[in-house]
Amino acid sequence: MLFFIIIIIRRDIRHIDFNVKVTTYRFGDCRLLTSEMCMPDLQKPSDDSSMSDDDGVLEEEQSDEDIYHSNSDNESSSDSSLDDEDVSDDDIEELDDNDDDDDDDDEEENNDGGGGGGDEDDDEEEEEEIEDEEEDEVVAAFLSASSDKNRNHPPNLSVSVLIGGFSFHPNTNIIALGLSNGDIAMYKYFNEMNEHLRTNDNVHLKKVMVLEFNETGDCIYSACKDNNVSVSDVETGKMKVYFEKAHTAGSFVTALSFIDENVFATGDENGVVNVWDIRANGLRFSLKKTEDSINSMITINNSNNEPTLACTSDDGTLTIIDLSSKKMVVQSEPYKSVLTSCVTMKRKTKVVCGTGEGSLITFNAGDYSAFNDEFPCVDKGAAVNRLVPVTENIVISALDNGKIRATNLFPNCHLGIVGHHQDMSVDLLDISDNGHLLASTSYFSSIVKFWNIEFFEDFDLKKHFKKINPKEFNLPSSNVVNATDFFSGLQ
Repeated sequence: MLFFIIIIIRRDIRHIDFNVKVTTYRFGDCRLLTSEMCMPDLQKPSDDSSMSDDDGVLEEEQSDEDIYHSNSDNESSSDSSLDDEDVSDDDIEELDDNDDDDDDDDEEENNDGGGGGGDEDDDEEEEEEIEDEEEDEVVAAFLSASSDKNRNHPPNLSVSVLIGGFSFHPNTNIIALGLSNGDIAMYKYFNEMNEHLRTNDNVHLKKVMVLEFNETGDCIYSACKDNNVSVSDVETGKMKVYFEKAHTAGSFVTALSFIDENVFATGDENGVVNVWDIRANGLRFSLKKTEDSINSMITINNSNNEPTLACTSDDGTLTIIDLSSKKMVVQSEPYKSVLTSCVTMKRKTKVVCGTGEGSLITFNAGDYSAFNDEFPCVDKGAAVNRLVPVTENIVISALDNGKIRATNLFPNCHLGIVGHHQDMSVDLLDISDNGHLLASTSYFSSIVKFWNIEFFEDFDLKKHFKKINPKEFNLPSSNVVNATDFFSGLQ
C-alpha cells in the first residue's frame, strides 16, 4: 500500500524556483512516496542562469526521469536507504517487482502454501496499480502547476558581439542595439520572444558608443569610437546625414542630447561640446569649458522658455550652456567626486545627478551654482553609471557593482533592488515608451536584460516601508526572493 504526503503552500510561486524531489522509501511491506520542496537561497541573487531568458519564472517541466531520485549508498546497502542518484521508471518497476516477489514469498511462508493467497496478491497488485496511476497524476499535476510560465517581460536579448549602446523606440515595442562591429541591429520585443527585424550594416567602422532614437522615432542617431556621427532613417536604414570626424582625434563621443527636431549636441572625452544642425549639414558652434570627459547631457528650458544645455563631467561640475548666445551661463562648484549622469524630475524643477561614489545630488532649476541636497549611497564605493527617472519622485540608478536600485527622492528613501547583474557593472539603462520595461546591459556584455517595472505606477510608499530592511529589499522586478515573501502567504 502506498501513502502520499502532499504539501500545499498558498503563495505566489512565480518568483520561486521549486526543486521537486520525489523519493521512494521502503518500510517493511509498504513504500512511502514523498515530495520535497527545496527552497532557494534567500536574499541572494542566483547565478547568471537564473536571470537568463526565463528570469523570475520556474524551470521547464522536468521529465519523469529527472524528478525521480532514490536514497541508497550502493547495491550492498540495506533496502531502507536508497541512493540520491536518478532512477528511471524501469528501475522503479524493477523495485516494485522485487517488492512483489518478497511479498509473495512472505505470503507463502505465512500461509504454508495454503490456497487463497494468490487472490489476495492479485487484489493488492491491482490496488497498487491504481495507486501508481493516481501517484503519477498527482505528481504530474504538481509539476505542471509549478512550471506554468507567467512571463511579464521579454527574454534576454543576446547578440554575437559586444553592445556599445541601445535605445527604446519612443512609440513602438522596438529596441535598437549599437554593436562593437559598427552595425545597428533592430529587434521587436514581446514577452514570449524577441524578433530580429533588420541590421543596418557598416553604419560605422568601429564600435558604436552612443545610440538614440529621436523624439518621433523616425530617425536614429549614432556615434562611434572613431568620432563619426550619423543620422539614419529608421524605416529604410538609409543614412540621412553623416558627420565625419565630429570631434578631434583621440577623443571619442561620450554623450548626445537633442535640442529640437533639427539641432543636437555631442560631448567628448576632452570636455568639448559641439552643436550640430541637420538642415545645414554642419557644425553650429563648439565650446570647451572643462578639461575632463563629458559624461551626460540634457536639454533644459530656462526661465524664458529657451533651451539650455546641462552637462556633467569628470571634474565634478554641472555646466549650463546658453544655446542662443553660445556661451556658458554657469558652472557649479566642483563636487568631491565625478558627476556621471543627470536627469530632470519634479516636473523639471529639479536636476538630479549621479556621482562616482554612489550618492545622488540635486540642483534647483535655475540655480546651478551649488547643489542643494545630497542623498547618501547604499552601496559604498559603487558608482552611479546611469540614471533613469520612472516617475516624478522615483529614479533608477545603474551601479558598477551590478545592482540596479530604485530611490524615492521626495521624500528621500531607498526603495530596493530592481535587478541584478551579478558582478558585472551596469553601464547602460533605458526605459520603454510606456514606462513598463527597463533594459540594462554592460559595455563588456552581449546580452540585454529586461525588467518589468510596471508596479511603480501604483507604488504605495507607506505600505512599502512595512517591509524589513528596504536597503536590501528585492523589488518584484528583480526575480530574487525576500525572506519575508515566502511566509507572507501563510499569514
